[in-house]
Amino acid sequence: MTTLSTHAADLDAAWKLLQARWDATGETWSDQVHDDFAAHYWQPLEQQTQAAQRSLERLAQVVAKAQRAVK
Repeated sequence: MTTLSTHAADLDAAWKLLQARWDATGETWSDQVHDDFAAHYWQPLEQQTQAAQRSLERLAQVVAKAQRAVK
């Protein structure tokens, strides 16, 4: 059975891969459209992804604590 911690780790790994590909794209795509895309889509996605990771980690802690309390 997968756990919230596993999903948080999976999200982190996927984000790091996507970040690496975005960085590689920036090596060949460096114009105003790139900058606009980064400002309007990439940066909000980055913030949302980080918030989701933090939420999953906190929720995993709460669930683990609840599981220990009922044992």
